[in-house]
Amino acid sequence: GSGGMTATTVGQIAICPFTVIADTREQAPWSFEGLAGVGRDRGKRLVVKVERRTLAAGDYSVEGFEDRVAVERKSLEDLYGTLGAGFDRFEREMERLNAMDFAAVAIEADLREVWRPAEFRPRWHSGMNPRSVEGRIVSLSLDFPKVHWWPCGSRNGAMVRCFKVLEMFWRKQQ
Repeated sequence: GSGGMTATTVGQIAICPFTVIADTREQAPWSFEGLAGVGRDRGKRLVVKVERRTLAAGDYSVEGFEDRVAVERKSLEDLYGTLGAGFDRFEREMERLNAMDFAAVAIEADLREVWRPAEFRPRWHSGMNPRSVEGRIVSLSLDFPKVHWWPCGSRNGAMVRCFKVLEMFWRKQQ
């Protein structure tokens, strides 16, 4: 086979064979629009069904596997807030994510943006030192080794990475 997932194909679109669950608390959820089909569906536009539900952990999962796979979305601003003032709450979230078969934190920025020096940081900056942010990420990685940290470069990059993980997790369960 092609190694791709089996999608239902209608003309120039391919229908994703599973439903993505987006947590109801997500403020600006990813649309999963603009994704391309793989394998036999290469060149076709992938249509992904997204349902809003309350997830026990993370922001995105796959219908039927909500307790086994999750991706937590973090904008750069949210990352700084979470690792600063929101740290205790986030540590509890990390415990729930670490209980999954697979979980990841997808950051909508690249590492250079996360560690950038004070003079290049945006206005919203929490006042938290980038070295403290790095230290907290390393510490959380050691305390919760099943939760992967991915700097994805951009909002779209993080959405694409999230979808790839959910797709592959789903495929491996079939």
